[in-house]
Amino acid sequence: MDGVSGLGSPALEKNVAELTVMDVYDIASAVGQEFERLIDQHGCEAIGRLMPKVVRVLEILELLVSRNHLNPEMEELRLELDRLRLERVDRIEKERKHQKELELVEDVWRGEAQDLLTQIAQLQEENKQLMTNLSHKDVNFSEEEFQKHEGMSERERQVMKKLKEVVDKQRDEIRAKDRELGLKNEDVEALQQQQNRLMKINHDLRHRITVVEAQGKALIEQKVELEAYLQTKEQEMGALRAELGKLREKLQGEPSQNGEEIQAEEPNNDEYISESEKIAMDLKDPNRPRFTLQELRDVLHERNELKSKVFLLQEELLYYKSDEADEEMRSPQPTTIIHSKPSTQQESGIKRLMFTAIMPMVAAGLIPDDPTLQPIRRLMSLV
Repeated sequence: MDGVSGLGSPALEKNVAELTVMDVYDIASAVGQEFERLIDQHGCEAIGRLMPKVVRVLEILELLVSRNHLNPEMEELRLELDRLRLERVDRIEKERKHQKELELVEDVWRGEAQDLLTQIAQLQEENKQLMTNLSHKDVNFSEEEFQKHEGMSERERQVMKKLKEVVDKQRDEIRAKDRELGLKNEDVEALQQQQNRLMKINHDLRHRITVVEAQGKALIEQKVELEAYLQTKEQEMGALRAELGKLREKLQGEPSQNGEEIQAEEPNNDEYISESEKIAMDLKDPNRPRFTLQELRDVLHERNELKSKVFLLQEELLYYKSDEADEEMRSPQPTTIIHSKPSTQQESGIKRLMFTAIMPMVAAGLIPDDPTLQPIRRLMSLV
């Protein structure tokens, strides 16, 4: 814990589950400061083998943290869609079972109804025969036999009424199931519309990624032009300073012809210097300085701002690319997974963070940089 707190980064004191991508960048910045301190003390060769390993570890940490902070709304919608699909499958299966049960009940009811109709037909036939016999024999039924015949007819009517009630009840249940099925179909259609909307948003994000890539390329080209312009101006300033030093040495080293001329020249030494400076500042001189120190500071400030803009655009581009990759990984279509390493590896934000942390200090003169060997750039090329 003492070593962790010694780095001066509050992100290292957080819980692992609470880390974000910005915390990883803070950790990378703290590690970069430690590397700068080691470069100042022992040179670039002391950490030439260590820096690529540390940067690789930070890249892996960045990838893991970005995967743990995906869009929760998209995941919830997918889970909800899967749940509704499972419910729909279960509901369809239940409907099939219920339909089979209804068909079985209907078959049983039809069989019973057919039996009852057969019995009714038989009874009607018996009644006709009895009526025929009564008409022929002219026999009068007693009151008890008449009541018995009426009781049988009433019993048949009750059976038919019960069967009709059962059929009506089953029809009501079928209608309720049909209404419920219609509501579920509407829910599925709404989810499909939402899925189409998400696909449209994904298409818009891809278009924005293309625009951001074009803007990033334009800013990189502008950055290269500004760096070339700044390097040219620095060379011109170095040439002017060297020429001015030669002129001053020449003016101070000229031998005087006599003591009087020396005494006459001593009070006018400043005038000679000013004249030499005027010669250096002559408008016809091709090696004259063409900008002031304030203009140089403005150019450096503008360069740093452009670097920061390029860094932010690249980070936004990486964020959208990671979202797009996660979308493709989560798509339900079966795809063949290839485990081979891609030919062009995507550049991580850790390298750019280390570069942007070290190069402003080189430009400000806090870290020595040989213009011919360029050790800082060689060190970053190793990464």
